[in-house]
Amino acid sequence: MEWDKTHIAIRERGLLETLDLSLQVLRHYLKPLLAAMAVGLVPLMLINYGLMVWMLQGLDAGRFPGRFLWHLTLLVILQAPLGSAPVTLFLGQAVFSDQPRLGGVLREFWQLLPRLLWCQLLVRGAAFAWLLLAALERDGEFNFFLEGFVPLLLVLYAWLFRMFHPYVNEIVLLERAPLRAAAPDEVNLGQRSWNLHSAATGGLVLRALAAAAVGLMLVLGSYGSFLFLSGVLWNDWSQGPGLLAAGFPAALWLTALFLAVFRFLSYLDLRIRQEGWEVELRMRTEAARLTRS
Repeated sequence: MEWDKTHIAIRERGLLETLDLSLQVLRHYLKPLLAAMAVGLVPLMLINYGLMVWMLQGLDAGRFPGRFLWHLTLLVILQAPLGSAPVTLFLGQAVFSDQPRLGGVLREFWQLLPRLLWCQLLVRGAAFAWLLLAALERDGEFNFFLEGFVPLLLVLYAWLFRMFHPYVNEIVLLERAPLRAAAPDEVNLGQRSWNLHSAATGGLVLRALAAAAVGLMLVLGSYGSFLFLSGVLWNDWSQGPGLLAAGFPAALWLTALFLAVFRFLSYLDLRIRQEGWEVELRMRTEAARLTRS
């Protein structure tokens, strides 16, 4: 492999340029990215709906499922890094490979899944949100403390963690950093995360705020598009059961897909700025050529 011949140019990019490149990468690899996203998304959505389907009772009678949409939004925010993990693996292959294979992505994802579950479900709190939903009284009224304040606090904790250490997925999936070092000279996940993130706090905060703003606009825009299509095709401009139960989650997860691409490209940019990654790739290529000769 010639490491310096990449399908995404390895160079420094600003925030707006990274956002623009994210759209181009998403357009170019749309079908395989959607397939990779489905791998991580489907199990999560099945669990989510299993825990929250009772909140949709009365939807056909015209009741607005605010409780369902509230919990689903918070769950997607918490689960987005885990659900989009196969996307990160696919993009890691797409940088160097002409034809990245989804089968290889699935094998690597399965091998690294225990580390991801530890980082995203336990350390960042997604599993606790499931436990909270499972403990709710299904016949009770909305509990503003247990259903409003506690989940919001959990999301705020996860978002702040993600703001200052956003590239944990990339470190686990692409760099294969272990949770615990097996040898004295091996760098574990915590050390690698600190080394990568600690010197770039200002830039990480800026990108996190930009991602949150763009994500909000994308969710509203995507859901508005679904509402428009529903009105045009069925001449019904109301927010019906199908749109609320399927269109809104689709808008959330499509936004999560775009932000996963943006996060991956931002990770590459940070490595280039801090570690001279493009120089490392050229040196690897030259070393491989010298070895062959």
